[in-house]
Amino acid sequence: MAITASGKKNDDPMAALQGLASSGTGASAGRVYMGQTPMPNVPKGASAQARKNILEQGKASQAPLWMSEAEASQAYYTWDAKKQGDFVAQGILSGMLKLGDGPLEGASLWKKLVKEAAQYGAVGANVSPLDLMASYVTAAGGTGKNAWASAGVWQINTQTGERRYVGPGTYLGEGKAQQVDTRVDLTDPDTARAISTKLFQDLMGRDPGEGELSAFANALHSAEQASPVVATTTTQYDMDTGQAISSESTQSGGLTADARAYIQEQKIKKTKEYGAYQAATTYQGALEALVFGSPG
Repeated sequence: MAITASGKKNDDPMAALQGLASSGTGASAGRVYMGQTPMPNVPKGASAQARKNILEQGKASQAPLWMSEAEASQAYYTWDAKKQGDFVAQGILSGMLKLGDGPLEGASLWKKLVKEAAQYGAVGANVSPLDLMASYVTAAGGTGKNAWASAGVWQINTQTGERRYVGPGTYLGEGKAQQVDTRVDLTDPDTARAISTKLFQDLMGRDPGEGELSAFANALHSAEQASPVVATTTTQYDMDTGQAISSESTQSGGLTADARAYIQEQKIKKTKEYGAYQAATTYQGALEALVFGSPG
């Protein structure tokens, strides 16, 4: 909504601004309105009352900020990259810039708006270059809010060309995204029984009992939960279509077959029965060697 020289709202922003330029109030030429003087900074830790007083005093002391046309033209070059980028995006929305334009074209547009604002300044109208930009955007009907089109993993703003990633995982830049999945692989009961039975037969000369099988299964599952499998997938996407071009995966964590067997082996070796069985086996072997002699 634009404001006319009389202070009334006008539903046609461009017509209102043109009316300001032709109204003529005798102000000196070459001045550009740049908004209001900045509000004072509130010191960190200031009380609520102090903050209120500072802001009220600042608001009361605010005044229109004017620059010469040359000073206003140079203001663009004091902006950071983000502010320049936002200005260019607004220029595209307004139709004054086209997709693919950048800071160089933005600088030319800014100077054009400064010149136009100087014309309003010459008639005493407080119309800044950014006010003009906002009016052009409004007149063009551009807000950018509903201008997003989907293309695979991308959403692309059809007016500004801005692209944002909406696919799985985390976007790394340059069309690459990475997805990390964590899972716990628990050994099934039959496999756990087979591991335990073989180790008991090898180390104890017998099959495990039900309680021993349960104890091993619990220990094994605890170890597997403490060492989950982490699968990392990196995918390269086409920058235009958003479709996957290539993908590679790596995996870490989890327990190997040897690690599962080691858990049960250590449990067995800590029992008194294992020590007695090994002693008896050693004694039996020595006795047989004494009675029957060494082989060969």
